[in-house]
Amino acid sequence: MGKNDIIKELTKLLSHAVVHRIGSVVNNKEIYAEKYRKESDGFMKSAKETSVKENWNSYDKAIIKNKLKKGVYDELIKRDFLDKKKFDIMDEEIEKVLSELDLI
Repeated sequence: MGKNDIIKELTKLLSHAVVHRIGSVVNNKEIYAEKYRKESDGFMKSAKETSVKENWNSYDKAIIKNKLKKGVYDELIKRDFLDKKKFDIMDEEIEKVLSELDLI
């Protein structure tokens, strides 16, 4: 698997992690909030395993961040059942997951 494939897999996993994390935060009183939080943790675990497959330079990190922002935005648009403040915390949550993986 090449670096581009790993970036694609990593951004997909991170997108799911961020969207699920946002879902658990903005709709924290809903029944599925806890399930979303647990799924987010699972996606983050898989993303951590994927991220260590490569040594990332600053150019790679910028690509990952840009692809992640687009992926998260695209997924949040589809989830109209989530509160509108989902977009208000999107950048903050993206920064958190990227820093957890030392990708900032």
